[in-house]
Formats: sequence, C-alpha cells, structure tokens
Amino acid sequence: MFIVDPTLSDEQIATIRERLKDLAVSRGAEVKKIEPWERRRLAYEIKGRREGVYVLAELRADPSTVEELERQLTVTETVLRHMVVRLDED
Repeated sequence: MFIVDPTLSDEQIATIRERLKDLAVSRGAEVKKIEPWERRRLAYEIKGRREGVYVLAELRADPSTVEELERQLTVTETVLRHMVVRLDED
C-alpha cells in the first residue's frame, strides 16, 4: 500500500501505478492488482498534506524485487508514504 499526493490527477496516479507494475513484471513478479483505494484524511500532516490517495497493490515477488519496489517508492516525491506487508498464502 502506498499513499500519493492528493493534488495529482487520475492520469498521474495511473502513471505511478503503471511504472510500479512495469518494474515488478520486469523483475519476474506476479502482479495481482494495483488499484486506487480511496482519498482519506491523514492522521497527521505528511510533506505538507493533510489528505492522501491510498493505492493498494497486491503482488507476489521475491525479496530482491520487493526491496527495489520499496526503493522506488521511497525516491518518488509524489508518494507520501508506503508500507509493504507480507500476506499469508491462501
């Protein structure tokens, strides 16, 4: 899950999602979904923003791919926060 700047247009958010998807697929990950969740008020101000657009991403990848995705999310200025959570196998 990651939170993007709420001032971005839908096209800009889609570009971030596509870039993340392309990076994951190029490193051999299986992308199940990457979709906008909702716009929410943040508990505290982050980078001068009181709201953010949450984007939920579900994928299957090896640890090196996850590290690279986290690195990319960290350096993307329009991403306010991100969190990677490991889900149990179904």
